[in-house]
Amino acid sequence: MQKLDAEFTCIRRSALYESNDFSSGKELKYWNFAVSFHCSLSYSNLINRLKYIERSCGRHQSGSLTYEVPIDLDLVFLLVESSIDSEVEHCLDYNFIAKTSYFIGPLANLYPSWIHPDTQTNLSMAYKNIKGLLPRLEEIPHVC
Repeated sequence: MQKLDAEFTCIRRSALYESNDFSSGKELKYWNFAVSFHCSLSYSNLINRLKYIERSCGRHQSGSLTYEVPIDLDLVFLLVESSIDSEVEHCLDYNFIAKTSYFIGPLANLYPSWIHPDTQTNLSMAYKNIKGLLPRLEEIPHVC
């Protein structure tokens, strides 16, 4: 969070969640949360800045996340503030978000009423309607 605080403004963060990853056979535990912030970077410069933050936090591996990584920053959606309606310029595929608990859980916590532009689905309702979503998330209370 300190690296994000140094780079961006108006930062908001969801609750912190812990999940298990059994796909690697190691029973790894991951912490997941969503962050929103303001910046004036272009899409490509923002991606480069996020990759820089990952590397500065010790991430030097690429590819699948079936191994331990210190940090993984994913851009889920990008709003362009130059328009009155803040149109969505980039958004991950809703089917991926809705089937991945470590995305939809924190996103629904941070922006429960946000509606995905492709499906017109409210994140909070989508999260409540999904049964048996894996990995299972457990909120970690009282962590700044």
